[in-house]
Amino acid sequence: MHSSRRIVGGSRGKGCLKKSIPGLPLVSIITTVRNAKSEIEKVIEGVQSQTYTNREHIIIDGGSNDGTLEVLKKRDHDLDYWISEADAGIYDAMNKGIDAASGEWLYFFGVDDSFYKRDTLEAVIQNRDIPADVTLILGNVIYPDGRLFRSRFDRTLYFKNTIHHQSAFYRRCVFDRFRYGLNKSSGFKKHFGISGDYQLNLMLFTQGMQHMYVNEIIARCGSGISLEGRFVGYLEEIIIRHQYVQFLKAIFFDIMTLLRYGWKHI
Repeated sequence: MHSSRRIVGGSRGKGCLKKSIPGLPLVSIITTVRNAKSEIEKVIEGVQSQTYTNREHIIIDGGSNDGTLEVLKKRDHDLDYWISEADAGIYDAMNKGIDAASGEWLYFFGVDDSFYKRDTLEAVIQNRDIPADVTLILGNVIYPDGRLFRSRFDRTLYFKNTIHHQSAFYRRCVFDRFRYGLNKSSGFKKHFGISGDYQLNLMLFTQGMQHMYVNEIIARCGSGISLEGRFVGYLEEIIIRHQYVQFLKAIFFDIMTLLRYGWKHI
């Protein structure tokens, strides 16, 4: 059972506000957590160690009762904003993080993830010219078994989600469009448990958003629920695809999705 209390902290409440400045856009790093006492401090230290200084760290805790809250209170001075309260799942928590973010760029950082290098943010954001029409920056991630995943923003998104969440930096305006655009979405759908980010990425591709690929390893990623191969994740993929892809084309890719599931579970 999770706590129903609502507790808020962080330096923002003490008047310490950060903003984007020329050449140093503010990056909001959003971490969602629930009952991860043993991991959350490592995550905070990982963000703190980044050489890129114009960043804010936002933690959305789903009402933990294992001591996570005590860690957040102890590290309050290292966090820009944190909140602990019950939520409706990971995508509900991510929506709260988006609402709390002040940055020009948003990045989602899991409790079982770590930045590949101390200067990762600097290499991605500061040391390159980012065109104003680019709304998505993509890089690479490394899985626990050493495999390299290169995110792709192309037609392969019809087949499956080819963008790893920990490889992606989204410009703030993306979420304004996602939440209040023509599809009248209210942000990430709370009922999705695994594939809500696929909906965002497929929407961006079908609407012709501009992206930039950087050949940088962004993070080392933990196992994550999406790697468990649950059927519900494949079902969510099919449901999402039918929102953005013409019916007959979607059916073809639905068959491929079911074949992928079968192959994974042979």
